[in-house]
Amino acid sequence: MGKLDVYGAKRDFQVTPEPPPDRPRPRRAGPLAFMIHKHHARRLHYDLRLEMEGALASWSVPKGPSYDPGVKRLAVETEDHPLAYGEFEGRIPDGEYGAGDSLVWDRGTWDTVPPGQAVQQKKKGHIRAALHGEKLRGEWHLVRTRSAGGKPQWLFFKAKDEAADPRYDVITARPESVVSGRRVTRGPVAAKTLRAAHPTPIDLLLRVWPPMLATLATEEEVRPEDLLEVKYDGFRALAGVSGGKMSLQSRNGLDLGPRFPAVTAALRELVVGEAVLDGEVVAAGKGGSAFEALHADGSRVSYAIFDLLWLDGEDLRERAIEERRELLDSLLAGAPPNLQVAEEVRGPVGKAMARARREGWEGIVAKQRGSHYEGRRSRAWLKVKVAAGQELAVVGYTPIKRGDRAIGALLLAVREGRRFVYAGKVGTGYTDALRRELYRRLEPDRVETPPVEGAPRMRDARWVTPRLVAEVAFTEWTSDGKLRHPSFKGLRDDKRPEECVREQPRGARS
Repeated sequence: MGKLDVYGAKRDFQVTPEPPPDRPRPRRAGPLAFMIHKHHARRLHYDLRLEMEGALASWSVPKGPSYDPGVKRLAVETEDHPLAYGEFEGRIPDGEYGAGDSLVWDRGTWDTVPPGQAVQQKKKGHIRAALHGEKLRGEWHLVRTRSAGGKPQWLFFKAKDEAADPRYDVITARPESVVSGRRVTRGPVAAKTLRAAHPTPIDLLLRVWPPMLATLATEEEVRPEDLLEVKYDGFRALAGVSGGKMSLQSRNGLDLGPRFPAVTAALRELVVGEAVLDGEVVAAGKGGSAFEALHADGSRVSYAIFDLLWLDGEDLRERAIEERRELLDSLLAGAPPNLQVAEEVRGPVGKAMARARREGWEGIVAKQRGSHYEGRRSRAWLKVKVAAGQELAVVGYTPIKRGDRAIGALLLAVREGRRFVYAGKVGTGYTDALRRELYRRLEPDRVETPPVEGAPRMRDARWVTPRLVAEVAFTEWTSDGKLRHPSFKGLRDDKRPEECVREQPRGARS
C-alpha cells in the first residue's frame, strides 16, 4: 500500500477542498518542513505534521502543545498527508471526513537531533525534533507508548532547553493562523442541530432587529486600524435562515424574497440550523455592483454579506467584528457563488479610496476593530463615498416638454423633523420607458398644495403626496441646501420618504 492510499481513500476530492494525494508538490531544497493545523472537527485539536520520506507524517494532539516540559500531551498517529497539505487552510465540508475548519496554526522547518535521522527515530518510537517555527521553537519529544484501536499513541512534550517556559501558554497566547490571522473556528454542524425545533425566520430576525447603520464620513475621519470593505450599491437586506426556511427582509421590513428568488434559493442551501446574515443584494456590474440592474430580471443578482449576527442559538452581536467576520467566512465556505463575503480592501484609506475611484465603486465602509453590532446608526461604521449620493423623497414632478405622458424631472425633498424641505430637482438619468413609468405611478398621487417647505414657484410643477424614494448622485450641496448637478440612479422601494434625512460628513458645510 502506498504512503498516501489511506489518505486518499478517506476523502472525496470532488467535494473537499483538501489537496488530492496525486497533486504534485516538488520537494524544496533545504530543511524539512513542519506545520501544525488547528482543526475544529468534532472536537478542537491540533494536527502536528512532520515532513518525512516525501509526505507529512501526522499526529492528532487533542490539547495542543505545551512549553512546560512536565506536561506530556497525547498524540495519536494518523494517516500520512501529501506535502501540499501544508498549504491547506479552509473548511472541510459538512459530511466529509474531518469536517470543520482547519487553520495553519504554526509552520516552519525541522530536523532530528542529531540531524538526518527522521525515519530511523520514528521506527524506534522516539523522535527528537528541533522545531524552528513561528510559535514552536527548540527541541521537542515524540515518544510512542502503545497502539489503541490500530492507531499508535505517542506523547508529545517539550525538552528541557532554553526555549522551555512552564509559565507560557502558547495555545492561549497565540490562537491565530500564521497564514490568514484567523482565530475563530467552527466545527461541523451536528445532525441534531439541524433536526432540532427552530423559530420561524421572522422570529429569528426580530431577535437581532434593528440593523446597524453607518455614518457618512470623510477620509480624514477613518481610523488607521479600521477594517475596510467595499461599499456596495444595492438593497440592504437581512436574511434569517432557520430550520431549512428563510426570510429576506429590507431594513424597513419589506419582504425581498419574491423579488430575488435566486438569493433565497442559495440561502436555503446553507448547512446551518439557525443564522442571521446582514449584507447587500447587488447586481454585477462596474465596481462589483450596479443599482440600476437590480430593477432588471435579477439574473445577475448576488448577496454580498458583511456580517453574521446569529449562529445556531448564539447571539453574536456582542462579539468583536473580527470574530463575526471569521465565523461568516466559515459559514459561507463552499456556499453557492451568488452568496459572497463582502470584499475587504487593503488600507490605508487613501489607497483604498483611490482603488474605489479607479474601479467605479460607490465608496468604502470603515469598521472599527473590536466593535460590537449596534442596532442604530453608529460611528463604529463609517461610510466614505467616492461621489456624493443621497436618498430623497419624491414630492412632485414636471412633465416632459414634448407633451408625452412622461416626466421631465422629479422634484425632491429631505426630511427635517416633522416636515419635508425642498432639495431641488433631477432631470437626467432616465430612460424613455422609465419617464413614462414614473408619470404613471405619480399621477394618481397629485395634490394641489406643495407638500414641502420652501417649494419654488414653478408654473409646470405637479406636486404629489410623498410615497416614493429616489436615489440620486450629485456633486455637492449648495449653500442654500439644494442638490448640485444631480443624476437619477433609481427608486428605493426598500426605504420610506420619512427616512430621507440630509446626509453630510461631520463638519461639512451645507
